[in-house]
Amino acid sequence: MYIERRGGDYQWRVIAAPGDDAPDSARPAPSADVWMSLSAAWPFDDPARLPAFFEDLLAELESMADTADRCRWPLDQPWPHQH
Repeated sequence: MYIERRGGDYQWRVIAAPGDDAPDSARPAPSADVWMSLSAAWPFDDPARLPAFFEDLLAELESMADTADRCRWPLDQPWPHQH
């Protein structure tokens, strides 16, 4: 998935998996303030987790426009991080 913010507007789109014949549409637009490409396991099995998932996703996107360090995971916690 590709997400971008331009001013106060957000846009997203699903991008093709590697090897698909679909054109690569995950290129940032010149006017995008921040953007990210994401591949993740969506918590569809537990809908109550979706709000936290998307809040964290947007916070991560916004952190790219700020110089502050958002890293909140202790270094001794292994990947992948889960909510």
